[in-house]
Amino acid sequence: MKIAYEIHGDIHDPVVIIIQGLGMPLTATPPEIVAKLVKCGYCLVLIDNRDIGQSEKMNTKIPNIFLQVIRYIFKLRVTSFYSLEDMANDINNLTIKLNISNYHVIGVSMGGMIAQLLAIKNTNKVNSLISIMSTTGDRNLPKPRWKIVKFILSGSNQKDISNASTFYIKLWRLIGSPAYPRTHEEISSFVDRILSRGVSKRGTIRQMLAIMSSYDRSSCLKKINTPSLVIHGTDDLLVPYECGIDTANSIKNSKLWSIKGMGHDFPYELFNEFVSRIDSHIKSCNKSGFKPI
Repeated sequence: MKIAYEIHGDIHDPVVIIIQGLGMPLTATPPEIVAKLVKCGYCLVLIDNRDIGQSEKMNTKIPNIFLQVIRYIFKLRVTSFYSLEDMANDINNLTIKLNISNYHVIGVSMGGMIAQLLAIKNTNKVNSLISIMSTTGDRNLPKPRWKIVKFILSGSNQKDISNASTFYIKLWRLIGSPAYPRTHEEISSFVDRILSRGVSKRGTIRQMLAIMSSYDRSSCLKKINTPSLVIHGTDDLLVPYECGIDTANSIKNSKLWSIKGMGHDFPYELFNEFVSRIDSHIKSCNKSGFKPI
């Protein structure tokens, strides 16, 4: 798969790879956070996961997503076209292409799952892991609120989700942070940013199937020593807070930053603290030796 990416900052600086969540192109990463981290002295590599944004997309007929969700709920086999491991391999192959010998990785939601796999499979390359609003994949953990799942599935019925700005605005109102509500203009600006980069209904569904068919990573995470920062909101309706606690408990060398009142988004009011904590976490890691392109 051809993977689209952007590089921000000097490639000779420590590299930080940012992986976004389900159906989200690289522009979902707040540009303010990108600019602040570059100012801290990092080189950021932003990724469009396969099937989203400007990366290569598959052309395959998708199964009935409602049936697959039911199978997932009852812990039955889910049909998928690729795995989260394949998506992690996409990024590993990209680092080889760019001659990046080691890096720090930040994963958001589904991106956190992929980042965890990179830490598991490429221990010698991943200097540190930052898992944000994500999960280990343990199926015994609390599930997303049904009203959220139902709404997301309703989007799969739309003929062209790339024009569905109303759908995304409603979605972010549902999963946003209760303690940090966004104005209509702020949400609209975010939605315009992701739609202009490119989203895909079928790609989002295929990514969802990859998530539902993935295995529990908790036992593998217990074996790694990668310095890890886990960030999770207490009011996350899409990936419940218990998932963040479980992620932190599964990684022995980890710290949990619990954010009261945060949902499944990045509160503007916390941008500076996000950058400060990420910067402190990375600087606390002892590994060095970044290889330029």
